[in-house]
Amino acid sequence: MNFKILLSLFLFSLSFTLSANDTESKQPNVLFIMVDDLRVELGTYGGKHVLSPNIDKLAQQGTRFDNAYVSVPVCGASRASLFTGMRALKDRFVTYYTSIEKDAPNATTIFEQFKNNGYETVGYGKIFHNTQDTAGKSWSSGKAWVADYDQDPELYTQWRDYQIPENIAEIKSTGKGPSTEIFDGPDESYFDGKVAIKTMNKMTQLAKSNKPFFMSVGFVKPHLPFTAPKKYWDMYDANQFKLAENKIPIDAPENAYHHFGELRAYSDTPTSPLPVGDEQARRLIHGYHAGVSYSDAQVGKVLNKLDELGLTDNTIVILMGDHGYSLGEHGLWAKHSTFDVATKTPLIIRAPKMPANQSVKGLVEFIDIFPTLTELAGIPTPKQVAGESLAKLVKNANLPAKKAVFMRYHGAEAIHTDQYTLTQWFDGNSKVKAQMLFDNKNDPDETRNLANLPKYKAVLDDLSSKLAVYMKTRS
Repeated sequence: MNFKILLSLFLFSLSFTLSANDTESKQPNVLFIMVDDLRVELGTYGGKHVLSPNIDKLAQQGTRFDNAYVSVPVCGASRASLFTGMRALKDRFVTYYTSIEKDAPNATTIFEQFKNNGYETVGYGKIFHNTQDTAGKSWSSGKAWVADYDQDPELYTQWRDYQIPENIAEIKSTGKGPSTEIFDGPDESYFDGKVAIKTMNKMTQLAKSNKPFFMSVGFVKPHLPFTAPKKYWDMYDANQFKLAENKIPIDAPENAYHHFGELRAYSDTPTSPLPVGDEQARRLIHGYHAGVSYSDAQVGKVLNKLDELGLTDNTIVILMGDHGYSLGEHGLWAKHSTFDVATKTPLIIRAPKMPANQSVKGLVEFIDIFPTLTELAGIPTPKQVAGESLAKLVKNANLPAKKAVFMRYHGAEAIHTDQYTLTQWFDGNSKVKAQMLFDNKNDPDETRNLANLPKYKAVLDDLSSKLAVYMKTRS
């Protein structure tokens, strides 16, 4: 073999090796998917009546967290806590309209941290509740794209996104509209379909760049009003849904309840304090599930595009809700409570070269997401972050998780362990004025408050002490 041939073979081998090493060392992309009001009721979580094939498939390809808890069971506050990795306090991250710019102006958002470390950061759909909160520093373009504001003006309806003319006319004239809508039209009739298309087009552009990206996609369904194309309603039999059986828990304090004001804002809901009728309840449950399947289809489109572009093997995908949701459980609708159904939500992480089809049974918190993604991407984590990285659990789901997680809502503070959940309400002097204790293992539906039973005094005292220490030391 002559010298020229040997030299050519050597150079080819060298270039191949360098190319392979470059691929291995390239920082991973991040695809962050948030689904509004998504409760832990999906096929992958055992809800076999729920049609969520795309989310189920994602879980099979990665790690499903079975006990992931939010800091606050309301949109704005939950997202602010998640995106800063900072805990909610009684004067920080409190309400649905929480703004990081107001509550924590010096905080670095997760998007900003990735942008500052060489990533192209993109926000499409509902990411922050206040849509342009921290936009100047979070997004590479300086702005998030939100369907209800940034779509073609000729297509604009209003934020509730009705498609039927009578419903559009009603909200324009009265400020209210129905709690559900069945529209026989394509996916892109509604906001989430538009967000999916926008995301796929942008992803195609990003695939041509050598710069890693952090793409955040926020789908609004199944948030109220429960509006979705007819084909998703038709996926379910209207008569298959049963009304919630676990009503007000035995001995639960009045503090645990609210009059689901969010649902009262719709024209077909009886005024407070009248209960929701059975007919509407079944329609709401049906509509919620239609919304879940609709969002699941949009998730599938985005993930398929990731595959099509050859980006999957170097992209971290995370999918989650922003909090749970009550569909009549405990006599409640929407969120705004410390009951498990409102504070727990799906969390799925698929990362390159990590195990597939595994589930983490232990407790984790949403403030853990920030340090998880920075560790998986190999970039620094800001000191403000209070959470703990879940990367070790993504690598090995059998490792121990947290012994307790904490959440709060207005005057309520709660601690959740594997065995028990304690919620306490405090007066102006920081004295406990009401409390409820549930046995998570023997009473997972939280049907009986144990706080007033003498046999649980030791448990109550222990959890009260742990909660007090947490409240005193958190920051």
